[in-house]
Amino acid sequence: MGSPSERARVLRERFGELLTLKDLAVVLRYPSVAAVRKARLRGQLPIKLVQLPPRRGWFATPETVAEFLDGLDRE
Repeated sequence: MGSPSERARVLRERFGELLTLKDLAVVLRYPSVAAVRKARLRGQLPIKLVQLPPRRGWFATPETVAEFLDGLDRE
């Protein structure tokens, strides 16, 4: 993947405007949604999540996820 906007575009095409915890488990290769929840509760999830009332659950934007993945590429 090229630029962050390219990675974000690919994520948006595959998952839409918001990634659910299930989507994050796939993208970040967590073994389950429960593992993503546990990482969030422990403060170990490397992505900022938001809640959208009245919807239940936590979400991330494709841009946030792309920025994190791009950071891994730079390391």
